[in-house]
Amino acid sequence: MRKLKSIFLTVLIVTLCFILFLGLMEIIFRMTRGTPNPLADVTQTRSDTLLTPNEIIHNRSSINGEFETTIRINSLGYRGHDFSVTKPQGSIRILAIGDSFTFGVGANDDQTIPAVMAHELIAQGYTAEVINAGIGHESPIRHWDNLERLHLKYHPDIVLLFFDLTDLWDDWHWERHAVWNKQGMIDRFDLAYINGKRDWWATLVQYSAFCKWFDEKGIRMFEKLNLLGFKKYSQLKKDGARAKAEIINSYNKIPDDTIIKFDGLALMRGRERSRLILKHWDRTTKYLSKIRDLLAEKNIPFIIVMYPHGIYVGEDQWNEGRKTWGFEQNKKYTDYYPFELMDQYTKKAQIPFINTLSGFLTAPKQKYFHDWDGHMTAAGYKLVAEQVVANAVFQNLLKQTALGDKNNAPR
Repeated sequence: MRKLKSIFLTVLIVTLCFILFLGLMEIIFRMTRGTPNPLADVTQTRSDTLLTPNEIIHNRSSINGEFETTIRINSLGYRGHDFSVTKPQGSIRILAIGDSFTFGVGANDDQTIPAVMAHELIAQGYTAEVINAGIGHESPIRHWDNLERLHLKYHPDIVLLFFDLTDLWDDWHWERHAVWNKQGMIDRFDLAYINGKRDWWATLVQYSAFCKWFDEKGIRMFEKLNLLGFKKYSQLKKDGARAKAEIINSYNKIPDDTIIKFDGLALMRGRERSRLILKHWDRTTKYLSKIRDLLAEKNIPFIIVMYPHGIYVGEDQWNEGRKTWGFEQNKKYTDYYPFELMDQYTKKAQIPFINTLSGFLTAPKQKYFHDWDGHMTAAGYKLVAEQVVANAVFQNLLKQTALGDKNNAPR
């Protein structure tokens, strides 16, 4: 009995000391790193608007001097000029949904794809407005949720979805963190939940400054050590190379379910990674089809637009930042597998598709993508916008909408 009592007291003392240690570390980390924000890793922090209304955002590249812009969020929570909830009579309202490329990271308010489109349409004599519904790290699953939750109340005449090559990974990520209701709709996205269940460690990471630090600096490091081995990992650190890039390029040596965790640009790997890509492609097309069906119910024409990233456009485009993701420098990639997949899907799904890749490949040589950040320059965004406006299917929809006849509009 005395022995059991001694063991109990020892365990109790060790437990209390551990709790006191964690508490002390939490206080220290909150004092030095600030109180943790559960929404810090989430771009869309509200359920009633896309972004915080009337906010002014000062956006700059992580590399000094690459770009610095001031962004205005309007009274309804979208980037750009104010617009009325009720669509003006005789006006064509176009909704542009997408991620940070649609939002226009690296560009001024009047240089984004939606802003340039609006300028071009007005120059052609249309009374038109293009709502910039772009927001960083969003993808088809979140576009589908936001359409019903936010966007459709503005009664767009045409919806354009600007599909990004990161959307495959983002759909994988956000579906894991989706919390569904009994009606089969998304109640919310919550990083503390994984596959519908609250995860105790993910919860601690979201709410504890110390656990967040330990997850980033400790657990992730041990994951990389386990995948690469101590010798390889140490050599990479010594050489100043990225362990993430090495893991991404260790395809066929590391399980697909592990690779996808690290590779946010999986769709850009081409036919060599078709096994991995196709495992996740059906998820993304499922949500694209849900968007198509939702808009068809409202009799709203839907077009998918796709644009390239720098590696496809030139050996000198996004030439510095690409190293982080394991792409070769000074090389132009010519495996257009992602664009072929989208072409096949849209034909089968009967969704009009605008592929702007060809326009980049034939355009005069200049800087279309920032060297480090990877987002487009003003010239790149302008090139996308001009191709969309000039597209025959899009022009046909404009004319039909202007005439008030959408019955024959393609969907």
